[in-house]
Amino acid sequence: MTSSITLVRHAQSEANAAGIWQGQGDAVLAPDGRDQARSLGLRLADQIFDVVVSSDLSRTQETAELAGHSPTRIEKSWREMDLGAWEGRTFSEVAERHPNLLEAIRRGEAVSFGETGETIAEFEERSLDAFDRLVEELGDDGHALVFTHGGLIDAIVGRYFGRVGGRRTFPITTNTAMTVLAGEPGRSQGRPRISRFNDATHLGNDVGATRRLREEGTPIAGMIRHGVTEANKTGRIQGQHCWGLHDDGHEQARLLASWYGPVDRVISSPIQRARETAAVLASTNGVIYDDRLMEQSFGEWEGVLTSEMEAEDLEMLKRIYADGEDLPRGHTGETFAALIARLAGFLGAVAIDPTERTAIVSHGAAIKAAVAHILGNTTDIQSNLAVSPNTGVTHIAFPAGGPMLMDYAIAPHLEQT
Repeated sequence: MTSSITLVRHAQSEANAAGIWQGQGDAVLAPDGRDQARSLGLRLADQIFDVVVSSDLSRTQETAELAGHSPTRIEKSWREMDLGAWEGRTFSEVAERHPNLLEAIRRGEAVSFGETGETIAEFEERSLDAFDRLVEELGDDGHALVFTHGGLIDAIVGRYFGRVGGRRTFPITTNTAMTVLAGEPGRSQGRPRISRFNDATHLGNDVGATRRLREEGTPIAGMIRHGVTEANKTGRIQGQHCWGLHDDGHEQARLLASWYGPVDRVISSPIQRARETAAVLASTNGVIYDDRLMEQSFGEWEGVLTSEMEAEDLEMLKRIYADGEDLPRGHTGETFAALIARLAGFLGAVAIDPTERTAIVSHGAAIKAAVAHILGNTTDIQSNLAVSPNTGVTHIAFPAGGPMLMDYAIAPHLEQT
């Protein structure tokens, strides 16, 4: 499966700007929203999609038109949640008049929003059905662009990320943010994986919930995968072997530093490819090295070509990646559970200064393990989340209630190449 679905939340509407619950109300775009949609259009200008779908509400169709991707079809199933009597009311008004109903919803009770709207279960069933039908339609090689709503994207992402009772571990996506779900060559069964989440970098750095949290004084760090190596390019398992960057990896790191801007503090894995990436980002403060950020140990597989590994150890690969057994990689390496525990120890101990921009340089599997810990999802992330591209950035916030995944695998600097 090499198909993909790019989910886009509509641009800021007049109701968004006024703090009003929209639901299926038909608010048009605010002036800032029209600018957002045009910026998205510049980002998507060179991309071609087989299908462009929009919900039937004005704010999604207007976003699509301004972004230069007129819908090939309009579908009611992609519209926002029905909020019943709450539609058109301010957030503060609903909180003041219906505190008991809001609390029941937070507890997970099967009650209708606004007394006459959809329940969460009804909305999620509708959202996931629309998504699954599109996946089936695309088959192995179709590409779709969907203009929809924050709640609907949240329902789809929630299937992949899971939910932790009592708190949010990832935000509602930013207006015009892209969330991409893509298949992978040779992986023909099952749903596509999330390969990118909440990418609104066409609007600038630190937008949406990330900007709000940073302005409130919440510590935020960017977790970055190292640049590409010769082993990456040739399909060789690296693990904790000390491969340095390929020339293309050095260029990726340079582009990353140019886009990402000044970094006050850099924390890095001590493995050479991470060290070389970190050095490009580092300011005069230098780099702090932490062994907990090292890549997963792949035991006897390290240094081996993936084609050789498949030929010699197919049964173990099947047990791990098809059957879901969490065995030590390469017989003597780490399990994914052990890797999660190692990254959880780092995230629980690291001190991020909220007044600084902090970069954490690590590795593909290690970043997935960090995400698994944040989401409380230790069993499905391996199959539900793609590996971040080299020099891709994943932002993590550290509010008082526990870490929060703000986005995943953001790499606009690579689009230049």
